[in-house]
Amino acid sequence: MTARTLTAALLLCVVSVTACDQSPEAKKAKHRERGLAYYEKAMYPEAVVEFKNVVQLDPKDPDGHYRLALTYLKMKSLQDVQSAFRELRSVVELAPGNRDAQLKLGELYLMAQQPAKAREHADIVLASTPQDSEGLVLRGKSLLNEKEYDQGIQDLKKAIEADPKNVRIYIELALAYARQKDMSSAEATLRKALTVDPRSIEAHLGLGDLHLLAGKKDEAEADYKRALEINPQNDALHVKLSQFYQLTQRWDQAEAVYLRMADANPKDEKAQLYLGDLYAFMGQTEKARASLEKAVSLKPESTPARDKLIEHYLDTGKLDDAATNINKILAKNKKDLIGRYFEARLQLARGKQDEAIELLQGVLKDEPQSARAHHFLGIAYAAKNDLGRARQELSEAVKLAPNFAESHLALAGVHFLEGSMDLALEHAQAALRLNPRNLKAAVLLGDIYARQGQNAKSKQVFETIAKGLPQDPLSRYRLGLLARAEKNDTAALAYFEEALKLNPHAIEPLSQIAEIKLQQHKPGEALERVNHQLELSPNNPMIHNALGGLYVLSKQPDKAEAEFKKAIELNNTIPTSYMNLAQLYLASGKLEQAMQEYEAIVVKNPKVLQAHLLLGMIYQQKNQYDKAKAQYEQVLALNPKFAPAANNLAWLMMEHGDNIDVALAYAQTAREQSAEDPHIADTLGWIYYKKNAYLKAVSLLKEAAEKLPSDPVVQYHYGMAQDKNGNPEAAKKSLAASLKLNPNYPGADEARKVLSQQ
Repeated sequence: MTARTLTAALLLCVVSVTACDQSPEAKKAKHRERGLAYYEKAMYPEAVVEFKNVVQLDPKDPDGHYRLALTYLKMKSLQDVQSAFRELRSVVELAPGNRDAQLKLGELYLMAQQPAKAREHADIVLASTPQDSEGLVLRGKSLLNEKEYDQGIQDLKKAIEADPKNVRIYIELALAYARQKDMSSAEATLRKALTVDPRSIEAHLGLGDLHLLAGKKDEAEADYKRALEINPQNDALHVKLSQFYQLTQRWDQAEAVYLRMADANPKDEKAQLYLGDLYAFMGQTEKARASLEKAVSLKPESTPARDKLIEHYLDTGKLDDAATNINKILAKNKKDLIGRYFEARLQLARGKQDEAIELLQGVLKDEPQSARAHHFLGIAYAAKNDLGRARQELSEAVKLAPNFAESHLALAGVHFLEGSMDLALEHAQAALRLNPRNLKAAVLLGDIYARQGQNAKSKQVFETIAKGLPQDPLSRYRLGLLARAEKNDTAALAYFEEALKLNPHAIEPLSQIAEIKLQQHKPGEALERVNHQLELSPNNPMIHNALGGLYVLSKQPDKAEAEFKKAIELNNTIPTSYMNLAQLYLASGKLEQAMQEYEAIVVKNPKVLQAHLLLGMIYQQKNQYDKAKAQYEQVLALNPKFAPAANNLAWLMMEHGDNIDVALAYAQTAREQSAEDPHIADTLGWIYYKKNAYLKAVSLLKEAAEKLPSDPVVQYHYGMAQDKNGNPEAAKKSLAASLKLNPNYPGADEARKVLSQQ
C-alpha cells in the first residue's frame, strides 16, 4: 500500500466514524445523556429541550416520553402538568408495561376528578402484580373519590399488608376514615403509623388536625409541637403552629412562634414576612410595616418581600411610598406584569377608576387567572357604580381564590346594593369565617340583618362588635338606628351620644340626635346640642351645615347664612353647603342680591368655580334652566370632575327632557368624586329609576333616604323605587313619610296616587 493509498484509507475511516457518530441513535443518546444531567441538576427547562429532541428524533421512544413527562411534573405549572399528561399517555400506548407511567397517569386522572379513568390504570398494574402497594393505593383513592368508602378502605388495608413500613399509606387510610367521620379509627391508624416511624412529621400533623377537629386543643398543640421538634428548621411547621394559635385566638403565642423563628435565622427574611402577615391580620399596621420593611432590608432582591411591602403600602394609604417602589419595577421593564398590577391599584387608590380599569384589563389579558386583578377590577367598577360588571369580576375572583376574604366581602357589598340579601348574607358570612376579625364584614352582616328585618340578629352583631372593640363608634351608631326603629328614643340617644364621644367629628349621630329633639318638639335643645358639638369640632363643615339648618327652622336666616358660608369656607367641594345656601336665599328673597354678588366675583375672576356653581343654583331655583345649565357647564369646563356641578347638571338634564344617558354620565362623575353625599345618591338613584333600573335605584335612594330623613322629595323617590322593585309595603311606609313631612312637595300627587292603589 502506498502512502497515498494509506492516507485515503485513513480518511475513509475517519469519515465513516463521523458518520456513525451522527446517526440518529447517537444523536438520541447524546440528547438523552444531556437531559439526564440537566434533570439531576434541577435545570428542568434545559432538560425539557433535550428530551424533546429525543422524542423528535424517535417519536416511538417510550423512555424519552417518560423522561419528558417526569421533567414537566417537576415544573408544576398547570400547563406543565397538562404536557406531562400528554407525554404519559404516549408512554402507556408505546409501553403498556411501564408500571410507573401507568401509576403517574392514574394520579393525574385522579387530580382531574376522573376516578374511573384513574382506576383503569391502577387495574392494569394490579393485573400483573396484584399486591402492588402503589396500585392498590391508587385504586383505593379512586374508589374513595366516588364515595365507595368500604371498598376503598379495603384496598388501602391490602396496600399496608403489602408494604407495612410505608407510612404514607397509613396516612391515606387515616384520611379515608376521617372522610367517613370515623375519627377513632383515623386516630388509631395514625398511631400505628408512628409505631412504624415515630419521627413521621405527616403523622404528627395528621393527629394534630384530628385533635383540633375534635376540640382537643391541648393535644393538637402537643402534636404540632412534636412535629416542629423533629424538624425545627422547617418553615412550614412554624407556620402550622402559628396558624393553630391564630385559629384559637392566642395571638401572643402565634407571634412568639415567628419571633423565635426570626431569632434562629436573623438573616432570613421569611420570618419577617410571616410576622408582617400576622400583624396585618391583627390590624397592627405599624408593626406589619416594620416587619415587611425589615424583610426587604434583609434581602433586597426578594420579590415576595418587595411585593408584600408594596401591597401593605397600598392597603394602608402610603401611596407615595408605594409609588416609589412601583416606579422602580416599571423603570426596569414597563411591561412587567406585577408592576402594572400595582400601578393599577395605585391609580384606583387615587380615585382614578378609568385608568385603573384599563391597566387591570391589560393585566388580565396577559394573566386571565389572576384572582387579585379580577378583585380590584371589580372594586374599580363598584366605585363607578357599575354593579353588574363589579359583580361579574368579584364572582370570578371568588371562584379563583375562594379563601380570599376581601373578595367575599366586596361581593357581599355589591349584592347588598343590588338588593340580593340572601347572596349578600352568604358572602358576608364567608368573609367572617375566613377572617373573624374583619370589622367591615361584621358591620355589613349587621346591616344585612337589619335590611332583612331581623333586628334582633342585627343588634346581636353590633353588640358583639361594641364589646370586642370598645373604641368603635360605628357599632354604637348602628345600635342607635336600631333603637330608633324600635321607637326607643332614650336608648337611641344614649347610643348616639356614645358614638359622638368616641368620634366627635361624626355628623351622622349628631344629625340623629337633633332630629329626635325636633320630633320631641325641643328645637332649643337640638340647637344647644349641635352648638356644643361645634365647640369640640370647630372646623367641621357638616356641623356648620347642621347648625345652619337648625337656624333656618328657628327662623334666624342671618345666622343660617353665616353657618352655610362658613361651611363653604372650610370645604368648598361639598354640594350640600351650596344647596343649603341657595335654598336659604330663595326662601329669604335675596336672590337678586346674591346674584349680583356672585356675578361680580365671576367678572373679577372667571375661574372661581364656587361662584359659577352658586349662580347656577340660583338660576335653577328661579326656573331659568338654560342659564343654570350654562353656569354648570362653565364649572365643568374648568374642572370636569367637580361633583356639585356635575350632580346639578345631571338633575337638570334628567328633569327637563335632555339625553338621560348623558345625565347618567354626569351623575356617575359626581358619585365618583363625592361618594358619601346623599344628594348625589338621590340624583343618580332617580336617574336609574327613570331608566327602569330599579335594583340600582333602590340601593342608592335608600342611602339618600337614610341620610336625608327630613327631605320629603328624597323619601318620595325612595318609595317610588321600592314600589317598582316589588316591595309595596316598604313603598307605602316611605311615601306616607314623605307626605307627612310635606303634603304639597312636587310629586306629592303621584305619591297619593300610588298609595291609593295599594
